[in-house]
Amino acid sequence: MATYRSIQPVPTDIITYRFAEKLVYVRPADNYEQALDVAQKEFPEELGDIPRDRITFNIVANINGGRKHVRISDSAWIATVARLLRGEIIELHIRPDTSEKDAPPLYLEVPVINDGEDKPLQNSRAAPSSRASLRTRQSSPAPSPKSHKSKGLFGSRYRS
Repeated sequence: MATYRSIQPVPTDIITYRFAEKLVYVRPADNYEQALDVAQKEFPEELGDIPRDRITFNIVANINGGRKHVRISDSAWIATVARLLRGEIIELHIRPDTSEKDAPPLYLEVPVINDGEDKPLQNSRAAPSSRASLRTRQSSPAPSPKSHKSKGLFGSRYRS
């Protein structure tokens, strides 16, 4: 036989917001937007300049025998807060800023040497002497007199 309660549970009159190991007792907000107002008011240095869509509310719930962090959505705020125990903790988190990920990559500018006119630096990976020697390279040495027959690229022999 099913049992029904004749009285409604007493609404929670105080809950705890936690952010970065700081705790504050607050009255439960009537809706999600008011909850954001309270969070930014109670943690002004930490949350005052954070866009509201990046602030999240989370509880720790027992799910399948384990404790899991569960985010409270805007649509579930009223129902979730109504079931909280007096003084229960709601954790505040800041979502990562996704606008930085969407920005194009920054490219380095080519430094310039300023001796009267702007010109880009030359590639300085190779030493100057080796660059000069590459430009004045001698032709390959002559084949040795012993090797009058050579193999071609595909293995066929030809006379030199």
